[in-house]
Parts: sequence; structure tokens; C-alpha cells
Amino acid sequence: MNSVEKLLAEHREAIVQDWHHLILDTYPPETAKLWKKGGDPFHNPVGARIVEAAKACMDYLVDGREHLDRAIEELDQLIRVRAVQNFTPSQAAGFIFLLKKAIRERLWHQLKTLGAWEQFVALESRIDGLALASLDLYSKCREKLNEIKLNDLRREQVQLLKRARLIVDFGEGEPAA
Repeated sequence: MNSVEKLLAEHREAIVQDWHHLILDTYPPETAKLWKKGGDPFHNPVGARIVEAAKACMDYLVDGREHLDRAIEELDQLIRVRAVQNFTPSQAAGFIFLLKKAIRERLWHQLKTLGAWEQFVALESRIDGLALASLDLYSKCREKLNEIKLNDLRREQVQLLKRARLIVDFGEGEPAA
């Protein structure tokens, strides 16, 4: 474990909380205020999802590649929420870059003292990798949502045509014209 990773480990919980609040600030003020109040996953599922993703990402940054799969899984869950909420791609995945801000604000003076800039740049590159993976996840979610919408539209059209008696349903398979 290098010196930057040790610093991250020492301040893990504080950075998770800082990042959690920065992520919540990407939502409308009333929503963010509500979600900052409680951590109960049943009353605040989005807030709980954010915390789980933040912890998983910090585990990856501190403890290494063996935690990458879990970080991606947790990010996938959070990105799915943001994709359904109609965030743009940059809004949906941009919260990852707020982790850099949380780390810098919390550790800047110690990082300057250590002079471990190469380690810090490597850490930021790993965060960039998480952001790129998040964009891929967002794209897959939006594709799935569009596929669902298209299938719903097709079903509605078939039902309208049946009601108008323009097609006859012969049971299983494709409708006949």
C-alpha cells in the first residue's frame, strides 16, 4: 500500500461522507435535503445506494483491483437509478469526478506534505476509469429503457388495431392483418 492509499484508508469514512453529500447536491435542493437526513435503505433507498457505491469505490481505491468488480456492481445500481431519473450521461456519471474533489478537499495539505504526486495522479486515473465504466453502464441502461418503451409502444399499437378491428388475434404468435 503506497502513502496515498494509506491516507485514503485513514480518512475513508470521512471521504465517503463528503462524497455522499457532494453526490446528493447533484439533486434538486429539496430532494438532497430529504435524502441527507436518513440512511435507512427502506425510507431512503437512493441515499443508501449512494453510500454503498461510495464505500465500494473507496475499497477499490484503497485495497486494489480485487474490489473492482464490487465497485462496478454498486456503480451499476446507482447508475440505473440515475438513468431512470433522466439524467444526461454527463450528469449520470459525472458524480464520479466529485470523488476527486472530496479527496482533494480532505487530504490536500497531507498530499502536499507527502509530495506523492505520481501516486495521486495514478489514483485520479483509477477514478477516471470508474467514470468511464459508469458511462458504459449508463449507456446500457438507457438502451434497455428505450427497448422497453419501444416494446410497450408496439403492444399499445397492436391493442389499438385490435380494437379498431383492423387486425385479428389468432392466439399465439404474430397478429394477422
